[in-house]
Amino acid sequence: MRKIPNYLDDQQQILFWEFDEFILLSLAFGIGIMLHYLGTFIVIGLLAGRFYRRMKDRRANGFLIHALYWITGMRSVEKYPTSRPLPFIKRFF
Repeated sequence: MRKIPNYLDDQQQILFWEFDEFILLSLAFGIGIMLHYLGTFIVIGLLAGRFYRRMKDRRANGFLIHALYWITGMRSVEKYPTSRPLPFIKRFF
């Protein structure tokens, strides 16, 4: 079981799960209702949440977002790289 969040920056919790783990469970619940395999998909959702929690606890913050970008081949939202100097800043070091 997770600890109660102590800081405002901690992720929100719903019952025993953090918010992103709860999304996985509720998604599996909804798919189970639509396909009439509710029990099977609840078990799949609980196992997926457990796997996701283990993966999230082992890696650094933001690892799953970076892995998603790497696997899907999505490009960055930025138009220019961040190392480019901004045109409205007149001082350069």
